[in-house]
Amino acid sequence: MNCEHVRLLIGADPTGNAATVQEHLPGCPACAAFLAEMQGLDGRIRLAMQQPPDLPQARIAPRAPRPRAAPAWRRYALAASVLLATALVLGTWVLRPSDSLARDVVTHVQGEPDSWLSERQVDAAGLAQALAGAGVALNLTSDKIVYAQSCFFHGHYVPHMVLETDQGPTTVLLLRHEHVTARQVFHEAGMSGVIVPAAGGGGIAVLARGNGNLDGVAAQMQADVRWLPQPH
Repeated sequence: MNCEHVRLLIGADPTGNAATVQEHLPGCPACAAFLAEMQGLDGRIRLAMQQPPDLPQARIAPRAPRPRAAPAWRRYALAASVLLATALVLGTWVLRPSDSLARDVVTHVQGEPDSWLSERQVDAAGLAQALAGAGVALNLTSDKIVYAQSCFFHGHYVPHMVLETDQGPTTVLLLRHEHVTARQVFHEAGMSGVIVPAAGGGGIAVLARGNGNLDGVAAQMQADVRWLPQPH
């Protein structure tokens, strides 16, 4: 289950007790932070609901005044503020598809930590196997590629590669089926990255550990990657 679905489950139940949420959280710091924020918001909402309404003081009070229910407009205003706060949080974490894509890319790369450690060059057969079925042609020489796999991402098999560059190991994901219209730079979980549009649609994600300028690698991949016609 990807981050977007997990955050929707957390938004529906901020306790985070769902089995799918508990399985996802240990490998995703971003979703764990979202759960903490939603739990804090839920706590503030509960506290606000428990506070008694402000009642005007009686001028003459021969006996203790009977408690009065909060006016209807106040209850409606409180409910509206709760919905607005929840919508703002979910809008920040869930409803921005470009940010969600970046987080999902980072989560995927975190799930293959050994990919950064590979040093053996991928031969032509290994590269062809990683590209097979993804409808991708690559004009890059294989001596720069030290890791190449075909990975299941967002419902499709995508090539996941690691290249040796001047900045050290650099991960590249070729995202043919994603909707990418503009360059996006992100920094998360100790990695920096950029997602750029690809010719003919889709996108290319480039990541490296630490900080660095990845625009050169991204531009080279834009020139080297070509989508092949997909069988009907």
